[in-house]
Amino acid sequence: MLAVILKELRCYTHSSRYRRIQFLILCGLALLLLVATVEFYAQRTSDVGKQVYTLCMIVLVIAQLWVPRHAVEALHVDRSGTRNGMNGALLVLSPLANWQILVGKLSAVVLWAIWGIWLTIPLFALSGYIGGLGVSKLVKCGAVLLVSCIFFALIGIGFALWNPPIRAKGISYGVVVLLTFLPLIPIPLLDAIPILDVMSPLCALLSILNADATHLWLWNIGLFCVLSILIFPVLMGQMRLLSTSRKLNHGDL
Repeated sequence: MLAVILKELRCYTHSSRYRRIQFLILCGLALLLLVATVEFYAQRTSDVGKQVYTLCMIVLVIAQLWVPRHAVEALHVDRSGTRNGMNGALLVLSPLANWQILVGKLSAVVLWAIWGIWLTIPLFALSGYIGGLGVSKLVKCGAVLLVSCIFFALIGIGFALWNPPIRAKGISYGVVVLLTFLPLIPIPLLDAIPILDVMSPLCALLSILNADATHLWLWNIGLFCVLSILIFPVLMGQMRLLSTSRKLNHGDL
């Protein structure tokens, strides 16, 4: 399993596209931090630090919408006709169990997303100098981001197991965007469904930033953990079927 994780991470680090995306997100957050700080100070806004870092945290959550697309590509890259596709064929024929391959790919996607979040720590470390968010709030936000990355990656891998790459990316994007932004739409019918707020990482993050007494972020983390545990065996079953089919195609059985 460790070999799968290292193989995937090596692929990401050697991909100029993945590095470019992380660089653009980091530069965008740095520019947003500078512009928002100057603008809020110019408008004499109260709690400038809190307003600035709330905006940056929201943007960081939105940036995690890239995770399901990354998960789809991580699964389908081993099915292509390129060198990575040959590696995927050898991976299926290896003695590694299906759950080890699945956990390896999932872990690599999540680790890459966490590395992108880790790179923003110097920006959020400045929070203490302009009266921004406290350490406890930053830790809580980090926990929400971590669990959301795992759940979003599972969604991407799940749709990739049943659909071709383009369709899987579109469906996973649609599901993640709906989960994130649907509770924020001012529709009375949606307001009557509290589970939508719990399933939205953005709502959970806003509850932390606004010091909401309902502890929505804990419910969000708990729900995503339970759903991830329930989804994983289903993905395992589908991956077992696909690996069996590939072994038959390669004459292993």
